[in-house]
Amino acid sequence: MCGGGGNAQKEAAADEAKKEADIQAAIGGINQIYDNPDRQKQYDQLGADTTKYYTDDVNKQEAVQARKLKFSLARSGLSGGSEQAYQGKVLGQDYDKAIIDATRKGQQAESNLRASDESSRASLIASAQAGLDAGTASNQATRSLQNNLLSSESDATADTIGNAFGDLSSVYQSSQDAKAARSGMLYGYGSIFSPMYGSGGTQNQGYS
Repeated sequence: MCGGGGNAQKEAAADEAKKEADIQAAIGGINQIYDNPDRQKQYDQLGADTTKYYTDDVNKQEAVQARKLKFSLARSGLSGGSEQAYQGKVLGQDYDKAIIDATRKGQQAESNLRASDESSRASLIASAQAGLDAGTASNQATRSLQNNLLSSESDATADTIGNAFGDLSSVYQSSQDAKAARSGMLYGYGSIFSPMYGSGGTQNQGYS
């Protein structure tokens, strides 16, 4: 009886040891996949690509705003003066802030991917501790990394930088308003290009 009981205890202990070894093997496989140095390269690449995406947007906006500012100042007779210098400074400040924002978006994209990876890693480790075998755990870890990357890439460029040069909008609008006002003065109340009250037409008939 005692010998049988001892064997049973040994078998139970051996089963427990094997179970623990299987769990550790599964967890080790999961961690090996998540800690692969290639994943760090993907973090870096996502951050760089996201920063470039938003930086390109900023550069396009800056080019448009620079043209608008140039023509607005010229239309207002302010080219070459202190107002041009001031607005150029504002343009540069807005650009710098937008570039910082673009960089932050890249950093955030990288951070979000890391967070997704750590969340899925923790979930898989819990499954391994509950009995998920090492082979299945490794396969699921690989798929999880792929899905996390695809999702993060999509989310990272789903937004826009917004209007990065709002400080200059009033300058352009003022120029447009002034242009509209001048147009109304020239054509709304008569000008040298249109006869007033039809008198031009009558006078022409009188001289013919």
